[in-house]
Amino acid sequence: MRERLGYRLSVVVLGIDVVVTLFCLLIAAQVRLRINFGQELTWREARLSWPIYAAVAVLWTAVFLLMGTQRYLLRSGLIEGIGRLVASVALAALTFAGLLYLTVREVSRLQFLYFTTLNLCALVIVHLVVRSYIRLRAPRSVQRRVLIVGDPHAAEQLTLAFADPQWSGLTVVGYTNDDPDAPSRVPRLGTIDETPHLVATKQIDEIIFALPPQQHERIARLSLALVEQPVMVHMIPGILDLAFARTPVAAVGGIPLISLRESALTFTQRSLKRAFDLTASGGLLLLLAPLMGLIALQIKRESHGPVFFLQERIGEHGRRFRMIKFRSMYADAEQRWQEVAHRNENGHLIHKLAHDPRITPSGRQLRRSSLDELPQLFNVLRGEMSLVGPRPEMPAVAAEYEPWQWQRFRVPPGITGWWQINGRSDRPMHLHTEDDLYYIQNYSFWLDLRILLKTISVVWQGHGAY
Repeated sequence: MRERLGYRLSVVVLGIDVVVTLFCLLIAAQVRLRINFGQELTWREARLSWPIYAAVAVLWTAVFLLMGTQRYLLRSGLIEGIGRLVASVALAALTFAGLLYLTVREVSRLQFLYFTTLNLCALVIVHLVVRSYIRLRAPRSVQRRVLIVGDPHAAEQLTLAFADPQWSGLTVVGYTNDDPDAPSRVPRLGTIDETPHLVATKQIDEIIFALPPQQHERIARLSLALVEQPVMVHMIPGILDLAFARTPVAAVGGIPLISLRESALTFTQRSLKRAFDLTASGGLLLLLAPLMGLIALQIKRESHGPVFFLQERIGEHGRRFRMIKFRSMYADAEQRWQEVAHRNENGHLIHKLAHDPRITPSGRQLRRSSLDELPQLFNVLRGEMSLVGPRPEMPAVAAEYEPWQWQRFRVPPGITGWWQINGRSDRPMHLHTEDDLYYIQNYSFWLDLRILLKTISVVWQGHGAY
């Protein structure tokens, strides 16, 4: 919950920054007319056309997303956050200057200088106000709860570091250690082996391992046990760890940490993916509303029961949600699930059959054409799913996952995905995990577009859908 609130706040601040930037562009024209430096201009000469405003909005948004400016505002110290903002404005301004040089050279250089200065000063003020608001008004909603595993002395050091006036967005709630008599001013919450249980019960967002090098195997075991929970995992590195680290090393609260579980999507990738999901799903719902109405009437006419079928699925980071589909089975299908569920020769659970007796006649056509999936666009609008991603798994199937398979929940689940365009239901659920991991490891916005285009061809041909 706190992660989603932090992401939403980043998006809100990004929108405010872009609006403030456009306002500064407008004010710069007024300043240029009223300060008698340089050549005298008329309002017609100082006024900028709407394509320039559009270019500034797109350019500043792109640079802020690329630099992660709003994320640094929420999760870094004051100096680091403001420094990232200054660098972002400088990069955007230089790019804008180059764009003007290649296109509209008539724009006053003094006007450009006024705009850049106003923009930087205004955004610094905005970010200071937002940071103050977070600290004074809403610290609980966006702060991430940290649990230290191991050394109680390290827990005290990290508590002091995260409580620094240059707010880090982190708060230590306690530590786990096998010695109940270890002296510490930080509360001991349990033993080290109780860490996975405490993560769930204490709503922990970040785990930091502070264990000696000889306990690296224990760290690996606990990390695997935490795979099923939406928690970030870090460790305090030793000298050899820093020398041979193959994962990012970042300073959090001034203390170097190695991240053992990096988020699969960067802030820029997530923002672009979410913007595309909102635009495309909203447009598709408006466009397909008449067709969805006809499907609903057909379902009600053919059999009793609700139009929509809601089923619990597992989404990003193991969060559960209710996936929406058009009902393609008879109303008692859920109670008859055990009739069709079986295991293959390797013991893997199979729950989809080509000739499932629970499917209605019209439901079979809906599945063949994948029209039963259309209501999932509402899940996309709500942020529970994406247009493209791993298939949202059933809890009964996920309960039998091996630890490595839980990596597929590192990104939002999708209506379509890499495995759907490479076999769909012809390939059992337990065999598409490799496809999901391929998608995650090779993710790009262009891969999403490629999958969407390929999905149209696969659905049209009706391969592997039942």
